[in-house]
Amino acid sequence: MALLVVQVFLSGARGEALICAVLVALGVMLRFLVDRVYRARSHREPDGNWAVVFGLTCVGVALLWGVTGAVLYRAADDSMRLAVLALGCVLVQAVTFRSYMAPGPTMVQVAILIGFHAIAIAYDGLYVLIPVCMVYTVFQGLCIVALGKVRIRQMAAERETRRLLGELQTINAELTRANLRLADSALSDPLTGVGNRRRFEEALATMGRAAARQERPLSLLLIDVDHFKRFNDEHGHVAGDDALRHVADRLRAIADGPEEVVTRFGGEEFAVLAGGTDEAAARALAGRILASVREAPCGSPLTVSIGVATARGAGGTADIVNAADRALYAAKRAGRNRVVCHGDGDDPKVPETAVR
Repeated sequence: MALLVVQVFLSGARGEALICAVLVALGVMLRFLVDRVYRARSHREPDGNWAVVFGLTCVGVALLWGVTGAVLYRAADDSMRLAVLALGCVLVQAVTFRSYMAPGPTMVQVAILIGFHAIAIAYDGLYVLIPVCMVYTVFQGLCIVALGKVRIRQMAAERETRRLLGELQTINAELTRANLRLADSALSDPLTGVGNRRRFEEALATMGRAAARQERPLSLLLIDVDHFKRFNDEHGHVAGDDALRHVADRLRAIADGPEEVVTRFGGEEFAVLAGGTDEAAARALAGRILASVREAPCGSPLTVSIGVATARGAGGTADIVNAADRALYAAKRAGRNRVVCHGDGDDPKVPETAVR
């Protein structure tokens, strides 16, 4: 279009050429200004308002282009008018390609561009080209409708894809939660809610490797409910289950550090693994546990015996269970309701039947 304006200016129609140059500049400035304002908009601003602005911009640019084409056609000589009409067709085709995104404003732009050229042709007396303009308008309209339908189908497909992705994310989240619940149930004791023996074995292996790698102490507390069989015989199994849950709750309340794991070791026995805890700290932890378990929920006296063992390095960790078990036997042999640490001097060879 700029070349045509220059050609018209050189051909002598300088006034018309200057008018066309101003119209072209206004069209470019309008597009540039709207684009800058749109990029600087707030993301919270409704898109509907900008759809209206976009439509009005399309109409305004089409009017400027249409007037420019009509003026150029009137000012050009016979040899240049064909080029002006070709330029008009190029503009119409360029606008039609945009109908994929905005069919409504595109249809208006096409009608305005062809309408102005038709007026210029009619003013020149070439009435035979009016039907051609009408057929061309219908053809472009059909193209716009076809492209618009493709866009509508694509938008519907995009909405369906987003819906399916949303459902898939929901299903994945539910599946993840179900897997976590399943993993938690596989590692939890159903009666007390603390970790089960499998959880103890996994925690011991993991914490043992960490202790060996970091050269930090690892302590194990084995807790046994004293005379639990007698308690069951006197108060019933329901009260016995309540007593075990009570002990588990106290253990969780006291051994609640990030490196402390509470599990049910088996029967009426519980275990507490404490990473980074030396023998003195483990003994103090066992003392707090011993003091917290004073009576069962039914009001009857309830005591525990605790064996403590502390190890450093991989070799010591491998024997920590046996060491804590021997300390627990020693605590029961000494009268129960007490804490014994491995290495306190009690005989580690007391048979199990003598203390249980």
